[in-house]
Amino acid sequence: MKASNILFVIVAMGIPAGVACAQIHHIGSVHNGVGSISDNTVALGGRDWRHISAGAQPGGIDSGTAGTLDHRAGFLQAVTVRKWDLDTDGNGVPDELDWDNDGDALSDISELDGSAFEGYAVTDHNNPDTDGDEMSDYEESIGMYDPLDPGHRLAIIRFELDVGSPRVYWVGKGGGTVNTVEYSDDLADDAFTGTLDSGPYFGGDAPWYKTTNTIAWTAAEPVRAIRILTER
Repeated sequence: MKASNILFVIVAMGIPAGVACAQIHHIGSVHNGVGSISDNTVALGGRDWRHISAGAQPGGIDSGTAGTLDHRAGFLQAVTVRKWDLDTDGNGVPDELDWDNDGDALSDISELDGSAFEGYAVTDHNNPDTDGDEMSDYEESIGMYDPLDPGHRLAIIRFELDVGSPRVYWVGKGGGTVNTVEYSDDLADDAFTGTLDSGPYFGGDAPWYKTTNTIAWTAAEPVRAIRILTER
């Protein structure tokens, strides 16, 4: 089972303790032939410049993916970096040459064309958490949570007593998505050795299947901590 996210909460007696334009430029001389980028810079006109050397270039024009690079292969082109000091994620690569401006592990292209969310949502490639819900766009893309709705994220929202039995409520996924509730009986041990429930939960509308799920368990079970796992 591929779990999308894991959420922990401490339990005591069953009660809780408490747009700029993107770019797809990748320098052909470095990624697609023979060449290099200089380590040193030269100051010209109040700006620091690096030298890019180019060697052999293959023929034809093609595209492909290598690791995290969305690469447009072909003939060498001149690249002018107009905003050399604009580096949204502070990784030392100007946004104009960076495949991932905000450093959220989603390429700018996949955020702008919506492919990170199977075409259902376009996210801000300059903001790692578009809806500000403390789950990054990347984390939400793994579980297919709505990246534009801060209320739709994997989160335990409350506990209560149900006829003497503890009950937990969490924002999860419906539509037949498997939600697994595991527990630990020792707060000093990170091992989750028991399962309260694991199976498909229903409800919600495609594509996000927004639901609030719940389960109760007998107070006799030594539950000290709970975690929720959901599939995509």
